[in-house]
Amino acid sequence: MKKVALFALLGTVFNISLSAIEYEARSEFIYCNLNEGMTVSDAAEQAKAYGKFSKEQGTQYMQHIIVPIHAGDTDYDYMLMGSWPDGKSMYEEWGSYLNDYGDGSSDVSMPAGECGARVAAFNTGVVHNRIDMQDWDKRRPVQFSGCKLKDGASMSDVHNVMKEDSRLLSENGFSGYGRNTLTTYLGFKADYPYDFVDMFHWDSFERRGHMAQNYGKFADKYPDVETSYSDITECAPSRSFYIELLFNNVN
Repeated sequence: MKKVALFALLGTVFNISLSAIEYEARSEFIYCNLNEGMTVSDAAEQAKAYGKFSKEQGTQYMQHIIVPIHAGDTDYDYMLMGSWPDGKSMYEEWGSYLNDYGDGSSDVSMPAGECGARVAAFNTGVVHNRIDMQDWDKRRPVQFSGCKLKDGASMSDVHNVMKEDSRLLSENGFSGYGRNTLTTYLGFKADYPYDFVDMFHWDSFERRGHMAQNYGKFADKYPDVETSYSDITECAPSRSFYIELLFNNVN
């Protein structure tokens, strides 16, 4: 398929094509708790040290830190979200981490956090209507909702509804947002209750506020947008976080 220019994904770039979706990457989520006396900023700085190693090794890897805002009770203080453009890059980076960085050179005298569960998902970029990157916040809002497909529905149906929603949003003056689906495939328990995670993210808190202030009128004007999605999915209530880019070594 014909390739177009690079496209921004949560502060990084991946190649996209003129197809049903904008891109499909791979992402991992690492759940961490802070050690006593340590802060999220400490954890971010220690993660950036690995980013320097990744760059030296030439691995195609980027990483964000995700911190709860309105997320209810959680059994972690923060998440590290790593992403690769494809499976080959994923395993090359993991091989570099385990065989070279994991030989003791990664030790720090006072680790900021202890990280436990690691899970992986296909990260599908469905729609994006971005503002100029110079206007992005350093720490940006993101919401996650676990969703189940209703009988007869498919991920293609979900993506089509999201794209139609985005088309109407754009026509009505909304901008500075993106929407991804995360389809789990490694590390999740057999009884994991969702088929995918709906990831809605914004380029700034100002853009998030604009949507919060005006979406009600939009939904009243286009009620089919809401019903079309609920007809094919059943989603848990959204939880909000902020996301911050730590490093980007994806060419």
